[in-house]
Amino acid sequence: MEYCTAARVNDSVTQFKVYEDYLDSKVKPMDLFYLKSRELARKLVEHGHKGTVLSREEFEEKKAAAQAAQAAKSNTFYSRSRPM
Repeated sequence: MEYCTAARVNDSVTQFKVYEDYLDSKVKPMDLFYLKSRELARKLVEHGHKGTVLSREEFEEKKAAAQAAQAAKSNTFYSRSRPM
């Protein structure tokens, strides 16, 4: 069960290039309508007013870990597929 949750978090983190894109994914069109500012909407999300979100540090750590795991996985695949 814990593995599934970690895998979902890693998948959700890797689909975003930067932390701001991650925050933007939590902002709804209605938020922008009323707030009139994407920056303000991001700050509200970052401070937890739209539910639980990762901090910038947590996002960067999880993204780096997911990229390292993906690199290790591709290196393992590559080393197994090479003829000796």
